[in-house]
Amino acid sequence: MKKTIFRCLGAAAVAFVLQFTTANVLAADWLSPCGEIACDPCDPVCGSKVGTKAGQWFLNGHLEAGFFANSHGATSTYGGPGFDAGLHQAAHAEITRGANGASGNTDRLQNTRLTGGQVNQVYLSMGKAVDGRRGLDIGGTVDFTWGSDAYRVQTAGMEYAAGHGAPDNRWGKGDYFASFAQAYAEIAYDRWNIKAGKFYAPFGSSPYKSTDNFFYSWASTAYIAPTVGGGAYATYKVNDKLAAVGGWVMPSEIGESSKNNAFLGGLIWTPGKRLNVVYAFAVGENTYGGNGLAPYDYFVHSLVTTTQLSDRLKYVFDWTYFQIRVENPGVENIFTYGLNNELIYQASSKWAFGTRFGILNDPGNNDWYTVALGANWTPNKWLTVKPEVRYDWIGGATAKPFNSGNNTYQTSGGLSAVVKF
Repeated sequence: MKKTIFRCLGAAAVAFVLQFTTANVLAADWLSPCGEIACDPCDPVCGSKVGTKAGQWFLNGHLEAGFFANSHGATSTYGGPGFDAGLHQAAHAEITRGANGASGNTDRLQNTRLTGGQVNQVYLSMGKAVDGRRGLDIGGTVDFTWGSDAYRVQTAGMEYAAGHGAPDNRWGKGDYFASFAQAYAEIAYDRWNIKAGKFYAPFGSSPYKSTDNFFYSWASTAYIAPTVGGGAYATYKVNDKLAAVGGWVMPSEIGESSKNNAFLGGLIWTPGKRLNVVYAFAVGENTYGGNGLAPYDYFVHSLVTTTQLSDRLKYVFDWTYFQIRVENPGVENIFTYGLNNELIYQASSKWAFGTRFGILNDPGNNDWYTVALGANWTPNKWLTVKPEVRYDWIGGATAKPFNSGNNTYQTSGGLSAVVKF
């Protein structure tokens, strides 16, 4: 009886938010031992196709809502993204934007757009999984998302105008946005898998989906790498332990391909059940005008290792590096890197506890440090509650991003609930 009541309440909550979404919205999976690179390193089953088998049609999703607060009592003054996702986050040095008027949690926690309650993600995924072991198989995936997080997966040429110059034309208003996080066709044959369209980029340890992250907030390394890309890439499974990725991608864009092109490459190595190593990189050129940056060459790569230290203890390490070399001699080049460490302890079938320590060296040579403590309470398969407390501080003389540009530190905390359906 209790299970029936909880499921009905969950379904009612989802229906309510979906109605709100309809009224307010304007206008890659990457291979790993569990089928994706962009999967939760703390979850033995990956996210976007949970509960499905290759070759089958699927329809699933989730909803995340929660709140965050900070020690300064500051509210966010931010009225929407004034930057392009992915590469241009670093290009515009958004890490220091707090000194220019932003306050509260905005610009530091990323997934908490306001100090207070919010609907982070309403996420729907549908499509057909493929299995090349049976011969030629054709499928695809379409993922739609709405909420305070969705700006992160918006792309130039789809959710807003191409050219990286029109942030006010996005799908959304205020702090809520909409996006097709993924929309790709997929072909599999034998050891080969090919995807074409828009897909998740294989960088860092903080994928977009809340079901793929242990913590409520994202790691600082998510700041300096694209979350999504458009184009096409192939994955070749060399053997049971090694796979290689290669293709063409437009980072954070489905736009004018003649002006933003990169080669995507990577390796996925799984020598045993307790270790997974993913290395990915993109190197390319952007010839868009404007912002005093283009044309420029860029390079981004990340190394993520997931180690099962024991049956209950897991360690995740993430090293992400980003650079821009600008052809305009009057503009400085940008070099930045981030390190993220997560230690997760599975105490029981319902409780898990984690800690995170991260460092991000931003383009202004400020070191941003983050320490977080979090927990996951999963009373059943469709509900996870995520409490978290974290402390952020800046080591450097040029940035005071907290409390409207008055502080170099901030204590914050919050809680979210994730409902899967």
